Amino acid sequence: MTDPASVAALVKAVVADASHIDTLVYSVTAKPQDFYKPLTECSLEGWQMVLRAELDGLFLVVQQAGRVMEQARKGNMIFFSSIYGIVGNDQRIYEGANLPELYAGVREPARIYSHAVYAAAKGGVIALTRYLAAYWGQHNIRVNCISPGGMAHPGENEEFVKRYSMRVPLGHKADLDDVTGATVFLASDASAYVTGHNLVVDGGWTAW
Repeated sequence: MTDPASVAALVKAVVADASHIDTLVYSVTAKPQDFYKPLTECSLEGWQMVLRAELDGLFLVVQQAGRVMEQARKGNMIFFSSIYGIVGNDQRIYEGANLPELYAGVREPARIYSHAVYAAAKGGVIALTRYLAAYWGQHNIRVNCISPGGMAHPGENEEFVKRYSMRVPLGHKADLDDVTGATVFLASDASAYVTGHNLVVDGGWTAW
């Protein structure tokens, strides 16, 4: 999603097939090899890779889709941020969560860290959401984002899941249905008067 020509071709193909774009959902990220390493050991290349996927790609997609929606004088955009785009991470939950498989050539268990660029990128998504909601409101284009908490998935490190869940008032990580419900709401007429909003789906993580 970071090549302008490819993005333009994609949007053109969608419009040729469907004649319009009702709702755009953008959920893209990148995880370079050093993503889980301490900040002082992360490379500039890895930092830029995440920003390209999260922000450059988002810019290119909304630029193309926005032109289509402007002409139609209606549209809906939904982006994905994260709780780490809102608050700082609690690094203590990563203690004891060792994932040696993340690093090629690492023999001993490697401690994971929450990458700073992920927080920076997700904060940027929230800021861009608010900007675009104000910018495109006159064209009847709604722009919102969703900030999920940690998502449950098979094969997770049990120690990390335990530590994470202890920080959540509801006591567990989010599942796909939790985020799907939020997406359906923002894509539907039930949220027709909602724009510029960051819908937090975190089980109460940010309520502490």
